[in-house]
Amino acid sequence: MQSSRLAIATLLLAATVSAWSQPDQRSDLPTVSRSATFRIAVEDSDFEMNPLHAFVATEAQIFTGLYEGLVGYNPLTLAPVPGVASRWDVLEDGTLYRFHVRPDARYDNGDPVLAAHFRDTWIALLALGDEAAYGSLFDDIVGARDFRRGRLQDPDQIGITVVDDRTLEVRLRRRTPHFAELLSHHSFGPLHPDVRDIRDLRDPATHIGNGPFRLVSFDGSGIVMDRNEYYWASDSVSMDRIVYERFAEARSATNLFFDGEIDWNTGLIAFDGDFDSTDLVVNPLFATTFYFIRSEVEPWSDERVRRALALALPWDEIRSPDVFFTPTSRLVPEIPGYPLPEVIAERNRDEALELLADAGFPDGNGLPDPLIRIPGGDSARVAAIMRDSWNDAFGVETIIETVSYPDYFARASEPEVTVGILSWIGDFTDPLTFLKLWVSESTLNEAGLVSEEYDMLIDDASGMEGATRFARMSEAESLLLRTGTILPVSHAAAFNLINLELFEGWFPNPLDIHPVRYLRRTGDQPAPGVVLAE
Repeated sequence: MQSSRLAIATLLLAATVSAWSQPDQRSDLPTVSRSATFRIAVEDSDFEMNPLHAFVATEAQIFTGLYEGLVGYNPLTLAPVPGVASRWDVLEDGTLYRFHVRPDARYDNGDPVLAAHFRDTWIALLALGDEAAYGSLFDDIVGARDFRRGRLQDPDQIGITVVDDRTLEVRLRRRTPHFAELLSHHSFGPLHPDVRDIRDLRDPATHIGNGPFRLVSFDGSGIVMDRNEYYWASDSVSMDRIVYERFAEARSATNLFFDGEIDWNTGLIAFDGDFDSTDLVVNPLFATTFYFIRSEVEPWSDERVRRALALALPWDEIRSPDVFFTPTSRLVPEIPGYPLPEVIAERNRDEALELLADAGFPDGNGLPDPLIRIPGGDSARVAAIMRDSWNDAFGVETIIETVSYPDYFARASEPEVTVGILSWIGDFTDPLTFLKLWVSESTLNEAGLVSEEYDMLIDDASGMEGATRFARMSEAESLLLRTGTILPVSHAAAFNLINLELFEGWFPNPLDIHPVRYLRRTGDQPAPGVVLAE
């Protein structure tokens, strides 16, 4: 999100703001009284119901109903709030966290949620190694990185200790002020022992969750979940049913919202015609769309070569405000007090040629043909600019290859790829959610960057606070940008349709994640501890 976002990472290419041409398939879904149901329009996709393997932003949103970790999100501020843990103690100068599990925490089959379930689920995720996209989120825990990388075999040496059924202790490698925020991410939730080893959890007969809702159906039409009566705060959950309806195109999702058949449209908005609605909510996301140059193989492993590629590009054309909602030359979205990093904002072909000559490729002679792999859409425009620029400046024959979703995610970082594109929504509102992606052993390091200098900067920053911490992180970001490893193009915005006069508990926020336990129709009582905005 997550981590935010929260998690999940959250990955997207852009907000969907135009009508699509594919026909929509909509079949009958289980229904109850409209007053008891909240219907959400989402883009059609083969969603993952197993949090150990989930990756995309929509899955993180769905999981706010089906799972709950030790810590949850405040729906207004995204600050960490008690979840399965009623409270936690921060001890030993911030290196030891002791969580107190609620005695009334239950799965949707009535079984108690125990401290051991967190430990066992986290170890199961770490045991997946690179197959778990978010495994590196655990790296602040003692022994976690070594275990997931195979250097540590004994899980008992990981800093996760079950004191008793209701007490879990987590020991960190160093003081980590953002650790409680990180725990809001869905990858830190528990799985019931009966389903922990089941890969596919889309069958309601198999699925067991511990969130405010339980899975009722999962099919091509959508996902239905009903209120989990065993949830520790079930009495404060206003909605009896949440329905995620899948749509293959934006027009149907938009029409059904205005017809009152959809309560929240998550960006599947057809803006054609004279679109004008007070129900449109637009807010900046803590998110960036960027291209990356893979750094694992020669000659792209040479930062001189990567920087030369970056300097040969017409950035004013690529980052045109006529194309992007918020064009940018930086990776981390603007944060008060965070210093501006060193960026590449203009083309400099002379310096690019000097760098290539110094790297052994005078005038581009001997430079391999770059391969740009993209998923299509607007990325095709930028890829064409890259191709034409590099072909003209260096005499190469740049190849553009389009791979459709969802296969693109798995193939964006294959060894033959020179350039790929990603969009990243922060898992939590801190620069580290962008910067930790690129440490050498991160499971999310799509660029394959290996830099001792960068790793040291991030390791130092993770234990710092205040202006010193921000300065160190900005130094690390500058390394990514000046070496051409990361080529940012735009920050993202969230586009949602929801009538906030009819519903409360939904707030625009920079991670665009909205825990469904807090949703309520106007006039209902809010969940305990939640103060609604005036």
